[in-house]
Amino acid sequence: MKRVVSSMRMTTALVAAAFLLGVFLAPTAAIAADEPLTAAEAREIGKEVFFWGMHPVGIYHLRYNFAQNELNPRAAGINRLSWFRTPMKALPRVATTPNATTLYGVGMFDLSKEPAVITVPEIKDHYWSVQLHDNYARWWHLIGSQFNAPGPVRRLLLGPSWSGDLPDGFVGADIVQSTSDFVGILARVALTDDTEEEVQVVNGIQDGITAMSLSQWIAAGRKDVRAEDVPLTKAGYPTYPCMETVTEPGRLKGVDFMRWVSLVLNDPSFTKQTDSYHEVTAFKRFERLGLKVGSPFDPDQLTPEIAAAVKAGIEEGKEEVVALMFETPASDRNGWIYDTDVGYEDGNWRQRAFYGLKGVLGPVPAQSHTAANCLKDPQGRPLSGEHRYTITFDLDDMPPVTEFWEMPLYDTEGYFYDNPLDRYSLNSFMLERGKLHTGDGKLVIYVQHDEPEDPKQRQNWLPAPKEGFRFTARFYGPYTPLIDGSYDMPGIVRVD
Repeated sequence: MKRVVSSMRMTTALVAAAFLLGVFLAPTAAIAADEPLTAAEAREIGKEVFFWGMHPVGIYHLRYNFAQNELNPRAAGINRLSWFRTPMKALPRVATTPNATTLYGVGMFDLSKEPAVITVPEIKDHYWSVQLHDNYARWWHLIGSQFNAPGPVRRLLLGPSWSGDLPDGFVGADIVQSTSDFVGILARVALTDDTEEEVQVVNGIQDGITAMSLSQWIAAGRKDVRAEDVPLTKAGYPTYPCMETVTEPGRLKGVDFMRWVSLVLNDPSFTKQTDSYHEVTAFKRFERLGLKVGSPFDPDQLTPEIAAAVKAGIEEGKEEVVALMFETPASDRNGWIYDTDVGYEDGNWRQRAFYGLKGVLGPVPAQSHTAANCLKDPQGRPLSGEHRYTITFDLDDMPPVTEFWEMPLYDTEGYFYDNPLDRYSLNSFMLERGKLHTGDGKLVIYVQHDEPEDPKQRQNWLPAPKEGFRFTARFYGPYTPLIDGSYDMPGIVRVD
């Protein structure tokens, strides 16, 4: 065995980017720490706190529920996967903008004490992926059928400042170093059919995917271990009373949002960007609101006037982020706005907050899959269940993918709509298996609240709520037109 001492530094490109931040966010002017805090300054800092904190808060909330919240039936502790063994439904609400065509696995890992191990057996005839992210929603390592098909694969995950003995048997490509001591794992295995038999097949694939701490893996004889058989290790990260009542962090206001930001700041496993001028100077401004590394946030220290100003600043930031959903970028095609990581700027906190509010952990790298969002019809009118719509695909011009595509429908907050059919999306597997009606070289999807009377339309019916709704179509294994936004997604046509 060899002694290895290593220290991982965040990308130095962020330092250079810090001097261009005026394009993205005008930071609050530097003010001496001993000068009185004004309401105007508090409002500006509160807005900046929202931009910086929305996505990390969403991830902290996700980890709390999957690693600590004992009221959550899917809580699995730390360094352990929690698998969804059946397709996700509208209730209970777990996360925004999920898909309904894969079974998920979620794991929250802490590399501050020791490395972790991931092993994946050979998997044939099914899309699968295991993707790793940090506390800033940066997807820093991807494993899956698009890259490693069909396997087997294994990885040794090292923390950014880990030092110790590397176990024998791992080759260089197996060893990867995280940008943070916190590592989130999101695994997916595709359901190619909606039958119970297919669910059982995928459950068997899930049982062969192992993720656990290095010491536990060695103790288990270096063999695959089913997630439920990995020893339970309880997480003990900072909390405050009644955290379990927070179901949607995007709705937190004022000092309640500040409490969560304080938790993020005071969690040592959420590794900060010590080489980021933008972040380091922002933290100095945050301290003027009582948000400080090393001490929990005390809302009572703020006067009513300052607390109200902070709340107003947070709401102003949120309004700006929500407005981004309705902007029309160059990639707008028939009302569809493409999402890829091409052009994503890590230093653009407002953009990062947009993804944290719209759908935690977006954008997902284009190497894995991309998305297209639609909130309006081609005439610019918001989508609403008060009307009926059609989406018409030419069978000779379907979304170009190597894996599969999916068309999920969500309410305006990004959650599945609870409907009697438990149908939340349509996908390419249904088309390939003849479960969707086609005619004249077309696939017509019917989007409406009421069930269609025509059986052919009912076959292609995507139930919508009575109120507003939106789409985030997914493209797994996208070709170039889905990455650069040049593919023409068909518009959502209002028919009444």
